[in-house]
Amino acid sequence: MKSALFTTVSIVGLAAAQPVYGQSVETSEGAEGVPASEQRDEILVIAQRREQDVQDVPIAISVFSDEDRDRLGIRTIQDMSNFTPGLSFSASLDRLSIRGIGRLTNIIGTDPGVATYNDGFYTASAAEASKTPMFVERVEVLRGPQGTLYGRNSIGGSLNVVSKRPTDEFEGEVRATVESLGFWIGEGYLSGPITDELRARVSVQVGPRFFDEPYTNISGLEDEGTLDRFLVEGQLEWDISDSTELWLKYSHAEWDDHNRTGGLVTPFSTTEVLPEGLVPSAAFGYAVASPGVTDPRSFDANTRASQKLTDNHNIVAHLTADMGGVTVKYVGGYSQYFYEQISDYDFTSVDSVTTGAGTLAALSPAFAAFTYTYNPTYVQEYIEDKSYYSNEITLSNSDPAAFNWIVGLYQYHEDFSQPITQFVDADGSDNLSAAIVAPICLGQFGIPTATCATNPRRSFYEGRSNLEIDGLAAFGQADFEVSDGLKLTVGLRYSRDEKKGDESFRLVGWNPTDPTVDPVGCFGFGCGPFTPAFDVTVPVLNTVFPGLTGSGAQTRSFEDDWGGLSWRLGLDYAPNPDTLIFGSYSRGIKSGGFNLGVYSENAVVDKEEVDAFEIGIKSRPAYGFTLNATAFHYVYDGLQVPIEVETGGIGLGNLFNVPTSKSTGFELETSWEATDWFEFNANYAYLDARITQIDMLFDDPNLPGNNLISIDGNRLPASSKHKLSVSGLIDVPLAQGDLFFAGSYVYRSNAYYGVFDNPNYRAPGWDQVDLRATYVAPDRNIRLIAYVRNVFDTLGYDGADALEGSRSSRFGQTLSYTPPRSFGAEVQFSF
Repeated sequence: MKSALFTTVSIVGLAAAQPVYGQSVETSEGAEGVPASEQRDEILVIAQRREQDVQDVPIAISVFSDEDRDRLGIRTIQDMSNFTPGLSFSASLDRLSIRGIGRLTNIIGTDPGVATYNDGFYTASAAEASKTPMFVERVEVLRGPQGTLYGRNSIGGSLNVVSKRPTDEFEGEVRATVESLGFWIGEGYLSGPITDELRARVSVQVGPRFFDEPYTNISGLEDEGTLDRFLVEGQLEWDISDSTELWLKYSHAEWDDHNRTGGLVTPFSTTEVLPEGLVPSAAFGYAVASPGVTDPRSFDANTRASQKLTDNHNIVAHLTADMGGVTVKYVGGYSQYFYEQISDYDFTSVDSVTTGAGTLAALSPAFAAFTYTYNPTYVQEYIEDKSYYSNEITLSNSDPAAFNWIVGLYQYHEDFSQPITQFVDADGSDNLSAAIVAPICLGQFGIPTATCATNPRRSFYEGRSNLEIDGLAAFGQADFEVSDGLKLTVGLRYSRDEKKGDESFRLVGWNPTDPTVDPVGCFGFGCGPFTPAFDVTVPVLNTVFPGLTGSGAQTRSFEDDWGGLSWRLGLDYAPNPDTLIFGSYSRGIKSGGFNLGVYSENAVVDKEEVDAFEIGIKSRPAYGFTLNATAFHYVYDGLQVPIEVETGGIGLGNLFNVPTSKSTGFELETSWEATDWFEFNANYAYLDARITQIDMLFDDPNLPGNNLISIDGNRLPASSKHKLSVSGLIDVPLAQGDLFFAGSYVYRSNAYYGVFDNPNYRAPGWDQVDLRATYVAPDRNIRLIAYVRNVFDTLGYDGADALEGSRSSRFGQTLSYTPPRSFGAEVQFSF
């Protein structure tokens, strides 16, 4: 077989500050007396500035080459997570975790726990790794703390996205994909020399685009589930001299999506006008059943979900020079984007409620004047306006030797704004929207103030946040060949992050059933249409900040810095060319941060630290057969956990450090090239990640009442105990070309997406089968692909969330799903 269909290998310890570049190299045919390592394709990586077989580098890493992804249909990060032990990804939240370590909130002021590197340039989003194989040479998932060399926020691990580079000869390719539900993608590239020393590559992708939406809106309004995207990328590679090379990449992406990945799966709460919160329930008296209870791919909404990415520009630069035995490398980059997300916040299509509930109108028609109206079209607008840049310079030995080393300096800067607004999308013709546009401000002790800022957007929550980050680091790592086959790796990094943040916070409420608004004029009942809206920001905050004065929106600022050492100690022994035994102890850290935008009582969290112990064996016990096993134990201190805390009757998000959590697991990976025409791969992972020490008690916001419970012993979010993947490839030689049949089965057990042991935070276990057939023409310039994804249309789960008591489904649950079954075909033509 010319290339392994899918290679996912277990290696421990990394020795390069840049992404792991890899390629597949054919080796000699099987022969008696020839080591197994010489009888199969090698997957080469450049980790310590030298080529090594991936089986010989001691780091836990899963490698996804462009050819592997094409043959098996690995399209997205979600697909990669299915085949990577320990990796979890939520597409709906854009959050990665590895072995239980990741990110539990996207709120500004916090950081990921798994770092993504776009050709060596750090980015907080995993979107780069979901680029198609036409753009990406390989994606490498490094499991375990990578803080020594990858540094920033790689406490759980890192993803390295390696782009395809300009070629020495002119070439190009066009691809077209069509799929059920009207999905299509068109893409192509041109690459080649401009002069003898200068090469270029230009790539374009239009799509994915959908014309039929997989999620049905029962209201009769527009369905959802569409993507409409555009990506363009240009590269230049210049051989400045025989020893110096410059590489530049620019990319630009645009999104205009109306995507949906799930919805409400619990019944509406229809009996209370305002159970708690700031505005009345949209489902009060609603006669329509919540559609997600019986059909997970249906919903009820009169606000169409929207996700737009604009003003996106990304630049990455590499300058490499060989200075006579020492390689100097510079990696720098700049990125900016503006992202806006519009979401339905009430889960219904209700746009008008008329009632007298809670007022005298409920007692007698004689008091019909107290009947009130409200339009519960509640919308959330979430915005990210971000720019960041980094610079890194490294020095390393140019040629591999018994002693290999690398040292470097790193700098990072980020500016980030994140306004979040929840508002009433109405025109003022109902009592709610007429009142909320001109609220009365309440000051300390709930006393009305003389003046109050207007509320033109009719928002009931406004949180505006700004963040500035400056990070510096110095690092070094070396490996020593202590004796024949025995190698010691030592690495150390010092990192320091300084963060400055500010926030603005405002709450406005309208409760027509509140008898305390005017107990005399309304006879001890709610005042209905005569009820004013109140800016309750200060009274709510006074319950935890009693000295707070003034009225209206409140602002404050933060400034702090966190520094620390991360390190790696590794020892590996190769008793023969086909076996590597390894062990390591690593320390990883993640910066502390702020919980901005909600004026929370617990707004600052300290850094996270993990001590990771790992042992394993990698082997090729027979020709064509690879067997790798890894076991690990983590002691995880300071996990940053978001928990909603009731503050003045309103649930406000707070951040806490969990003193200690532990993660223990085992990963088994096998690859068997049984014959020249059949290949089989199987991976299994067991993970037990849970909180092991915390003295505080918390009120689960998804349970009625104020019941303090312990989260000690609960599982860490997004950590399935069991994961299994099996794939196979059959190569059928034809008189004209080759025909490949590929199939895969993946399974993962249930996972919680919150720290409470509450069923509403739990996503069930699931499995999926994919099938794929590829015809390759004799000249290998044409590929025809047919596939079925999710053959049995099983319901896969991407995440779960429990709602607080003030939404349409009181104490309800939302679930996010993987895509439904789809059929498709792809044509690839290269020249």
